[in-house]
Amino acid sequence: MIDLLTIMPLVRGLHLAATLSLLGSAGFIAWTLPAAGPPPDALRRRLTGVVGISGLIGVLAGTAWFALQAAAIAGAADLSDLWDALPVVAMHTRYGNILLVRLGLLLVATGLAWWGCGPTAVTVRAGAPLGAGPDKGVDRGPAPAMTWVYPIVPLAAVALGLQGLIGHAGATGGGAGDELVASEALHLIAAGIWLGALLPLMLTLFAVPPPLAALICERFTPIGLACVLVLAGTGLAQGLDLIGSLPALLGTPYGHFALLKISLFLVALVLAALNRLRLTDRLAAAAATARRHLLLSVSAETLAGLAIVCAAAFMASAPPAAHTAPVWPFAWRFSLVTVNEDAEFRREVVTSLLIIGSAVVLAFGAALWRRFRVVALAALAAAIAWRGPSLTLLTVAAFPTSFQTSPTGFSAASIVRGQALYGENCAACHGPDGAGNGPAAAARRIKPADLTMPHLWEHADGEMFWWLSHGVDDPEGGLAMPGFEGSLSVDDRWALIDYVRAHNAGVAMQQDEAFDVPVRAPGFPVTCSGVPASGTADLRAHVLLVTAGETGSQPPIPPQDGVSTIRLTLRDDARPAPGSCAAADPAARGAYAILANLAPDALAGAEFLVDPNGWLRAVHRPGAPGGWQSMDRLIAAIHAICANPITSPAGGGHEHHH
Repeated sequence: MIDLLTIMPLVRGLHLAATLSLLGSAGFIAWTLPAAGPPPDALRRRLTGVVGISGLIGVLAGTAWFALQAAAIAGAADLSDLWDALPVVAMHTRYGNILLVRLGLLLVATGLAWWGCGPTAVTVRAGAPLGAGPDKGVDRGPAPAMTWVYPIVPLAAVALGLQGLIGHAGATGGGAGDELVASEALHLIAAGIWLGALLPLMLTLFAVPPPLAALICERFTPIGLACVLVLAGTGLAQGLDLIGSLPALLGTPYGHFALLKISLFLVALVLAALNRLRLTDRLAAAAATARRHLLLSVSAETLAGLAIVCAAAFMASAPPAAHTAPVWPFAWRFSLVTVNEDAEFRREVVTSLLIIGSAVVLAFGAALWRRFRVVALAALAAAIAWRGPSLTLLTVAAFPTSFQTSPTGFSAASIVRGQALYGENCAACHGPDGAGNGPAAAARRIKPADLTMPHLWEHADGEMFWWLSHGVDDPEGGLAMPGFEGSLSVDDRWALIDYVRAHNAGVAMQQDEAFDVPVRAPGFPVTCSGVPASGTADLRAHVLLVTAGETGSQPPIPPQDGVSTIRLTLRDDARPAPGSCAAADPAARGAYAILANLAPDALAGAEFLVDPNGWLRAVHRPGAPGGWQSMDRLIAAIHAICANPITSPAGGGHEHHH
């Protein structure tokens, strides 16, 4: 049974396709058709009908989409609920406001189109053939009968340009959102001018003599090429923002629709190139079968365009891939770990790349020179068969969750929760300190992993989540570590990963007096005095001096490099001084104690510096030499942080550098 989640994208796609057709048909009549003179009455009526019917379908499908979306927003259970929801959604939501404006523009454009169908619009002399020359007494410029189409072009373009405001682009705030809205507007307008013009192009090719049909195709080529370039550029820009990575492209529904759309776009592009570079020339030469072949090719291009619009509608109805946990579809992934750790393996891979690359260059050269092509292809096949297997050194085993990241934001509550879960489920084997020496370790054929070693950071969050869920295989059969999918919730497993990472960082800091890898500062709610913030995320763009000791009157810290510093105490019962903040969650103290590798009651006197991007940059443990006992030392440390920033990886969330 077809449900609302399927019907809505289809109706949305119909509305979008009709709007694209409205713009493309009007643009074709305004820009391309005049190349061959005034159209015959029959063709004029058909093209005018395409414009009018496109506008009418756009209005009706847009109205249906609005009703379905209003029902989904209001959770309407019946027609009475829907009737009550319609005015509320129309007047009090951004979606309703913008869609009403869009429908109004389409309604005006449709009215102009149907006016153009009227008898008063016909001013071309009966019997005047398309393309008749001046010797026949016919003006080859734009026909007066078709001038009504000019205002439709901007109306349809603006209606398409508003699409971005009610989709994923409009939901993205700030300058990035504005860029996405502008990019989507250009994308849709270009799609309309190209794809929307294919149906009137097909009708015209059927109605006019071959030489004039070829002339129209030549006139349409630069317009279509410009649209293709705009579509490729804006599509790439949107993909980088809304998809962001190869795993998101290959492992999310949004990415799958994007792949389908890209494939269909390439098909349409190949057909367009075939039409112009081969079939149009044959048509100009009046080849017997050229018109039929060109019509078939344009029909296929039109169907590909409709499929592109349908895929785009389903993309718009799915959450962006950048905001979705990807499911990696392959049993391997690219990795440089093996070649970085072993010089012999590195030489093996470099040699293979040089040999295969040289064979590719030779094959390409032979294809260009049209000599020794068979020999070059045989050499390429031999090089791949000989050296290709060694390139597997650039891959490692992967799992469906390999590219997923912790959704917790590395929160203090998650870290502390993970500490309790570790003691209940992991300490028996891995030991209370994570060194792999727990009381049950001796009974294991394979020694439990030492979770305090630096190589822990070579494993992504998603890999650790998979092992926690499904266990670690023993090469001789069975499991070296059991899985916890049946006993721990998804949130509990992510919390365990947060704790293990925080504990590993704390041990490394105690041994080396520095973090081996960049570590996020734990997130938690705060109470502030004179600072507009309710959580540590709101304090980004400031340096944080996090302290666990007594609070009191403290001198202000002067800004460094234009960045201010805010004092943050971990005592949740403290009243923050003006311009400072205090933790509003007892878990904050526990999380920072783990990162300092101290017991919570031994944390007093510890100090931490967090940079404006939220990275924990420096720690001063109680009783340790150095630290920031003087304002000069503190200012020097803050200046060093600001002068050497760590840039946050794209995508946000729980980021780790490996």
